[in-house]
Amino acid sequence: MLGLTLIAAAFILTLVSSIWRQRSSKPPLPPGPRKLPILGNLLDMPAMFPWITFSQWAKEFQTDILHLNVAGSSYIILNTYEGANDLLDKRSSIYSSRSVVCSILNLLWNRDFALMPYGEDWNSHRKLIHQEFRPVRSESLHRLHGKKALGIFLNSLLHSPQDWKDQIRHMVGSIILGVVYGIRVQSQDDPNIKAIEKMNLVVNEAVLPTKFLVNVIPMLKYVPSWFPGASFKRKAKAWNGIFSATIKPPFLRTKNAMVDPRPDYLSKEEEIIMETAGTMFEGGADTGTITLETFMLAILCFPHVQREAQAELDRVVGRERLPEHADRELLPYVTAIIGKFAHSYVIYQPIGVAHRVDTDDTYKGYHIPKNSTVLPNVWAMLHDPNVYGSDTDTFEPKRWLLKISDDQGITGEWKLNPDMRDPLVVTFGFGRRACPGKHLAISTFWTGIASILHLFNVTSAVDEDSNKPIQPKIEYSNLGLFNQPTPFKCTIKPRSEVHADLIRQALPNDMD
Repeated sequence: MLGLTLIAAAFILTLVSSIWRQRSSKPPLPPGPRKLPILGNLLDMPAMFPWITFSQWAKEFQTDILHLNVAGSSYIILNTYEGANDLLDKRSSIYSSRSVVCSILNLLWNRDFALMPYGEDWNSHRKLIHQEFRPVRSESLHRLHGKKALGIFLNSLLHSPQDWKDQIRHMVGSIILGVVYGIRVQSQDDPNIKAIEKMNLVVNEAVLPTKFLVNVIPMLKYVPSWFPGASFKRKAKAWNGIFSATIKPPFLRTKNAMVDPRPDYLSKEEEIIMETAGTMFEGGADTGTITLETFMLAILCFPHVQREAQAELDRVVGRERLPEHADRELLPYVTAIIGKFAHSYVIYQPIGVAHRVDTDDTYKGYHIPKNSTVLPNVWAMLHDPNVYGSDTDTFEPKRWLLKISDDQGITGEWKLNPDMRDPLVVTFGFGRRACPGKHLAISTFWTGIASILHLFNVTSAVDEDSNKPIQPKIEYSNLGLFNQPTPFKCTIKPRSEVHADLIRQALPNDMD
């Protein structure tokens, strides 16, 4: 008996020793806050503005890569562009899946291309979307559908400037519906635009890693809805159907308008088309609207930017036409504005959508465990003083410009600085998960922003009681994935009667 006991003890000792050697042979995990038994860093996870906390931890632990253990789930936080580029771009073959951080969304609808796990199904959607949204084709699509939407927007802004936010939302929605579905939007209360607004509220709340406990403890999705802490299930039930109710109507409308539509049921190919179109519709509505809202706030707070941009537009475009895509290379100051204020205000995701690593990996001497959730801290990347200087909150387009020089010296004209990192390489995501609609989005931003600058003056609103200008405040509310300016007022007027005539001429002739 004693012999068996000794043999068993020796076996256990050997097993424990083997496990210990295996663990100790791995590189250490990246630094991070002290972890509690079982809970790990669960109690440390911030419910609001996690990008700020992650940045503070990076400074505290003097590291650009953090590790968190949240009730057994491994999280890797990347706080620099170099880290995100090295892993999510250069090692995209193992960092392209999506994390179970989207567990609550899977309870609602698991056919969102942007949130699908990496695999054959995702590749089918990606192939279609890249085929249709190549850079050249994106600009062509925007010219086809964007000109009319822009003309309607500019005229609405001329006649009802107080409703500028609704008009921006309508223009962006019109362009996306036209590009994705070929649908022409006329009404300011278009049901498709209203539906996507409702759907995006759901997505923005659901996708944040720290918003719902099920996003950090996925096994909770199996508990009944009455269980304490399972309020996410009750929310999921209330949200159920929002996704399909948003993406099916415009798709079926387009399908039924075809000369020879297929039967009522959807084939696998049609489902892929519908789901891909729905993802593009969903993804573009919020980003486009918030981008243009943020632009309005930026030129309101920094009027010198508006004046310098208008001077460049007057010199290049003149007073007889609107800015066109062909003008972009001749308008470096205006182009520097497009997307560049993303650096100062981080209008897109302050935290990028979660990736997942499919195998064990090593980076900078640290072990990255298989199935870790990998979060790019976009806010930290765009506030890196080593790249953008110490005044990262100052909106200054010249940060990205160089004075042109020739044999006689500096000419006084500007050009884009090729050595300055473009914030758009960060804000549109990384690797195989980068936003495929990037080029269409940039085209929409450029024409919208250039046209507003060329035709209107945006100034502070006047207080009705004191008759004094209302000083704008740079304040944001967090919608989940996005930061959005808190409501603010402004005064929008055409720069002159000549500009007002240009606006009227931009109204489409085929309004019905």
